[in-house]
Amino acid sequence: MATLRIAFSGLCTFAFKHELLKGKKDPTFTEATVLLQRLTRARPLVNVVGARTEILDQHFPLLEFNLANWNRASTRNADVHYMPDEKGTMKKGACFLNGEDLTILVDGQPMKGGVEVSTQKPLDPSSAQMTQADQDSLWWMATLDDIFPDKPEINPKLLDTPPGSNQPILARIKLSQGRLRTLALTDSACTIVAPVPTSFNQRVATSFELDLEFKEWVEFKIVANRNGKTAEKCLAFRAPDEGDLQIGIMNMEVDRVMGADPASGPRPESDFAVYADLLEKQVQGIPFLRPTSPGNPAGNSLSTCVPLVKTGTAAAGGTH
Repeated sequence: MATLRIAFSGLCTFAFKHELLKGKKDPTFTEATVLLQRLTRARPLVNVVGARTEILDQHFPLLEFNLANWNRASTRNADVHYMPDEKGTMKKGACFLNGEDLTILVDGQPMKGGVEVSTQKPLDPSSAQMTQADQDSLWWMATLDDIFPDKPEINPKLLDTPPGSNQPILARIKLSQGRLRTLALTDSACTIVAPVPTSFNQRVATSFELDLEFKEWVEFKIVANRNGKTAEKCLAFRAPDEGDLQIGIMNMEVDRVMGADPASGPRPESDFAVYADLLEKQVQGIPFLRPTSPGNPAGNSLSTCVPLVKTGTAAAGGTH
């Protein structure tokens, strides 16, 4: 058996079918829809540093993979090649996702069985030494319930409407198999700066990984909706001879993908203004996360914005 590992990073929004009860010891099986919203224009944020409003750079939804794993059965090619090796051969490829609905097929079959998640509270969240189970827990995920006191929900129309090049959501991925875990955390604890004081003070997850086993091949069926027309293509990957099949789903700045060096200074830390755009009801006052120590805890390669959790059972695309 081979293992598929899909890393999610940047401004991705997770909408779960079932409410995640933090601190639960036993694993939960649920389904999730990952939304990559339109953030292709720079925008001001609520956070002000040194009397200047911070600006969120342009973000673009991408699907990243190792070119060596790309299979000729694919009908979709990488839009860009990057990250050369010592001989100048490009190792990575990425597809820009602009109005595309993604379905994952495992050995030719749709995902099934549910996504396993753990939300157990780490024994000592402030400790630098944690067990793997503590590191993997989604307890680190900052959620709607953590951020907004009135617990608003994602607008169901955004979940039900297929992504489009002219829609607020540029890409959507449905997950219903495997194990979802925390992949990376901020270096320091974060607090919530908001009109209503909260006791939130912890490190937060900045990226996640879905792991699942497969025998021979994995296919990403990609349905594009642009200018009122629909087109379907696929990305096919065979099990690699060595190691795992690594895929990246991200909504991030594209410095390294375009061959440019990442900004030498720290990135502005996004606030929840970007997520407030997705909510069913307008909220008063936009909170943001602030690290308790100086610096950008996510560095230049990860966004410190964190996903939302949809409570309840509203359908996404009618498949739940």
